Amino acid sequence: MLALYGGSFDPIHIGHLRIAEDIREFYSLSKIIFIPAYHSPLKPECRAPEKDRIEMLKLSLKYNGYFDLDDLEIKRKGKSYTIDTIMVYKNKLGYYPSFIVGTDAFLTLDRWKDPEKLLKNCNFIVVGRGKDTKDKVNNFLKNKFSRKLSKKNIIEPQKTGIYFFDSRRIDISSTEIRQRVKEKRSIKYLVLPEVEEYILEKRLYRG
Repeated sequence: MLALYGGSFDPIHIGHLRIAEDIREFYSLSKIIFIPAYHSPLKPECRAPEKDRIEMLKLSLKYNGYFDLDDLEIKRKGKSYTIDTIMVYKNKLGYYPSFIVGTDAFLTLDRWKDPEKLLKNCNFIVVGRGKDTKDKVNNFLKNKFSRKLSKKNIIEPQKTGIYFFDSRRIDISSTEIRQRVKEKRSIKYLVLPEVEEYILEKRLYRG
């Protein structure tokens, strides 16, 4: 059973990697597929070109045999809608794929394209971040979709559910990394060394 991890990854950092590994281990996943968005509809346009974001992902994922990359949203271009990717994978796999998402993004689900269709066609693994608690997510689901979080810790791929993963708190963001590069400050230990070298060599995020 695999899970999909979508996002801008602008750039990918060690927080993304460690949390993905925690989720893989906790839910006994066979694979986590990182799917970089061409353009997330609810976010500003990416700062780094898509070819550079893909290259930084490749540099970061090569150390983990359970991690893989799919650039289908990059190839599709235009706005990247999660429902389109979910339906591709559901048809390919023959079961309901799981989609990893942070609480900050999940709490905007009512603004996504076809949110009800999404809830009927995939499992959500909602990653606890900051002050966004399980109760806050449950209240959101109750008020917006008349649903609630699953109480189980085992994902059933032939059913759909919403699972809350109480993640370790890694206070790193791509926004902070971009800002530090712009200010010519160190990003050491925030990204893998190869990614740091790539960012500096390609002069990304300089403003």
